Amino acid sequence: MNGKIFFLFLFLLLIGAGAWYISQQGKGGEQSKAVKVAAKHGNLDVIVTSTGELQAKNSTKITGPQGLRGIGQVKILEMVPEGTMVKKGDFVAQLDQSELDKRKEDFQNIATSADAQIKEVERDTAITLSKLRDRIKELEFSIENKRKEVGINIYEPQEVQDRVQSELEKLQRDYDTENKNYALEVQKANAQVEKVTSDRNKQYKKIRETQKTSKQFNVTAPSDGMVVYERDWRGNKITTGSTISSWSSIVASLPDLSVMVSETYINEIDVNRIKVGQEVEIKADALPDNTYTGKVIYIGNIGQQRPGFDAKVFDIKVEIQERDSLLRPAMTSSNGILTDSYQDVTYIPLEALHNQEDISFVYMDKNGAAVRQEVITGKYNDAQIIIKAGLEKDEEVYLSIPENPDDLDLIKIEENEKEKITQKDF
Repeated sequence: MNGKIFFLFLFLLLIGAGAWYISQQGKGGEQSKAVKVAAKHGNLDVIVTSTGELQAKNSTKITGPQGLRGIGQVKILEMVPEGTMVKKGDFVAQLDQSELDKRKEDFQNIATSADAQIKEVERDTAITLSKLRDRIKELEFSIENKRKEVGINIYEPQEVQDRVQSELEKLQRDYDTENKNYALEVQKANAQVEKVTSDRNKQYKKIRETQKTSKQFNVTAPSDGMVVYERDWRGNKITTGSTISSWSSIVASLPDLSVMVSETYINEIDVNRIKVGQEVEIKADALPDNTYTGKVIYIGNIGQQRPGFDAKVFDIKVEIQERDSLLRPAMTSSNGILTDSYQDVTYIPLEALHNQEDISFVYMDKNGAAVRQEVITGKYNDAQIIIKAGLEKDEEVYLSIPENPDDLDLIKIEENEKEKITQKDF
């Protein structure tokens, strides 16, 4: 019996010890979360960071045929791999010319029909003019005979002479009318043949143009260089299977690798902090050990919605100052744009700052107890924010929120001090 009581007592003791250990571990966990950092004093650079893509500042565009108007979109059937080194005149891409061949066939059919129409007009005109010429010859013969009759009847009564003379005059009028009709028929036939011939010639001109365009469907390099794929308006690379059109006929480009730029996009919140000429630190993901310097050379005027961004962004171009043969188009780069630099300021990590009811504050210890200390903030970068007042150098602040934060005292800054501090431009 005593043995059973002993083992029961031991079991309860172990449970109690386990509960105490767990509780202490929980407290230890809470304590471990209470990480503090000291406010720093010194120089703070405000840097806007972004991811970009390297490209040549200058490049020669490789374009498709110029005569694509009316054809619409043309598919790229074959294209050399990106990065291929080519000489002037080397093959770059083959375009699908089935639609062009169809148009050429249509032009040929129209031209053939026009040729047949010309022959038909010429044949009909020849028949009509032949009949008119026969009629004119008949009238010439009748007039000649009538004139002879007039000469014979000079001794006939006046009535007979007048009748024969009247018949001669009528024949002469008919003769003149037929000659006018003949001239009009010739003019009409010539105009009709000219019109049909003009239409036919236009079709033959279109055929010649399509033949000339057809040769351009085999796209070649306009100069020596390395083939780099272009991107369409969606940001997708133009390659085998893509389409080009008369309004966007660029197939690829041959970049001048002596001067490289990083094209990046800055959100609309930060773009007003970017200025042409600002210094930039650039790193290429493919060359992690290399760091380059650059300057902002272009800022887009119109925001755009880009894949992967929640807000509208603006196009920014940064020229790399160094020349490095290892840099290649399409490499991903990280860009740190130096927008401001402040000297002799106090700053803390952004995660140590809190806001409530338009009051900015930090959690810190004063007189052995945690409190909420109001602070006046200034400029900030991606990681730190300047503290104008409320915190001194080396004073420690909590990175995490203490227990029961709403119960902690809030120590405010006096209003007259706020007015002085808020006028400082940093």
